Amino acid sequence: MTYPNLLVLDYMQTSGQGNPEAQMKAESYVGTGYQRLLTFEAPGGGFSLMGNPPARVFLSAFGLMQLADMAKVYPVDEAVIERTALWLLARQSVDGTWQAGDYRAGEGALGATSYVAWALIQAGYGDTPEVGRAIAYIREAAPEAQSTYDLALAANALAAYAPGHMMTRAVLDQLYGMRIVDGDMVYWSIGESASYMGATGQSGSTETTALASIAFLQAAVYADAVDGALGYLVQAKDSWGTWSTTQSTILSLKALLLAAGTTPRVSEPAVLRVSLNGEQTQEIAIGENNADVVHVLAFAGGFSTTGENVVDIALQGGGNLMYQVATRYYLPWDQVPAVPAADEWITIDLRYDRTALAVNDTVTMDVTATLNRAGIVKLGIIDLGVPPGFSVQEEDLRLLVEEGLISRYELTGRQIIVYLEDLRYGAPLQFSYRLRARFPLRAKTPPSTAYDYYNPAYTAVRAPVEVKVEP
Repeated sequence: MTYPNLLVLDYMQTSGQGNPEAQMKAESYVGTGYQRLLTFEAPGGGFSLMGNPPARVFLSAFGLMQLADMAKVYPVDEAVIERTALWLLARQSVDGTWQAGDYRAGEGALGATSYVAWALIQAGYGDTPEVGRAIAYIREAAPEAQSTYDLALAANALAAYAPGHMMTRAVLDQLYGMRIVDGDMVYWSIGESASYMGATGQSGSTETTALASIAFLQAAVYADAVDGALGYLVQAKDSWGTWSTTQSTILSLKALLLAAGTTPRVSEPAVLRVSLNGEQTQEIAIGENNADVVHVLAFAGGFSTTGENVVDIALQGGGNLMYQVATRYYLPWDQVPAVPAADEWITIDLRYDRTALAVNDTVTMDVTATLNRAGIVKLGIIDLGVPPGFSVQEEDLRLLVEEGLISRYELTGRQIIVYLEDLRYGAPLQFSYRLRARFPLRAKTPPSTAYDYYNPAYTAVRAPVEVKVEP
């Protein structure tokens, strides 16, 4: 989540709303993320999903945009930005377009060309002949766009290049006409398409709505649509404070932070009172210095487990504000409803060859991941729980990477995170690894999950497994 952290750091530095502790923490996260980002640069230039050749056009443009935004708040090697920009410029076709390869294959060149041009403009390469040719292509192709997502990308490229140009306004008008109004909220549906990160449905529509908002904000048009879109983005935020996927979170934050920089301060102080079930009340004073800061109120108790819970929100003074009410709860595993395998987008099957063993014995874990719907998962994640008191035989995982069965793995104290590229329907992935028992104990593993990184709503969860180790 490096990109969201650098956006927050940018906001704290430009608004002066941060505190030294929060800023130092954000800088630490960004610094670690910068070093990690560099590991995804492929030999010869450009970026790929795991840092292996060949580099990909879309991922390289995404990397360039992230580096350009990072350079505003953190020391970035300019040679990396230049190397990535030149790699992209060298891959432009003679007609001014870029092709995204197997990313959104069959969707045409408008989306890829718009995103690459936007990234190059953001990185300071907007005056190059290549970007000029790309803009000419976008101006010609955008009026015929059938995809709302592609049109939103085109609008951003044009607004970043020349916000006052007549064709920029024409494309923005076209995008405005494709909005969907739902009460006070406005959004843009991705339809049957998918984003370059593979997001569909709710996640894809969130990306598209954020993109439309950014384009309108850059060009300072259609404030009514922006207000409604921001309301949609706020209600789309999950209970963890993010937007489910990395790309949705990045684009939503960009839209909200851009809006915060253009929205007038409150004209008068306000007091917000939030109460739970009429018994607990918390207050926030909102004034000139904190009107654009996100305030979080958490109720750790006082909820009814058998009936309704009522949250009352009252605002005295001030003006309008956006808010979200989120809840989380936990159930014992024996009360968690089972999801039929036929209803799961991805199925994960786990099998320990034994669950009773002695200290220093090894247990073999067999894993099978299956995509149950026609299509492809560009980046799949399998999060495997490791029981306490066991060590992972890491040589098994390294061999899986060498053999190409998995793309990458990470170890934490209680989990193995496995990254898969291009999990395809009709081609289940099977692999095994070993764990060694270090201490005598009886314990349960953490739960294991499998999901599409860009569509995390499609998640399969497997309950913990109990293991017993004798001395």
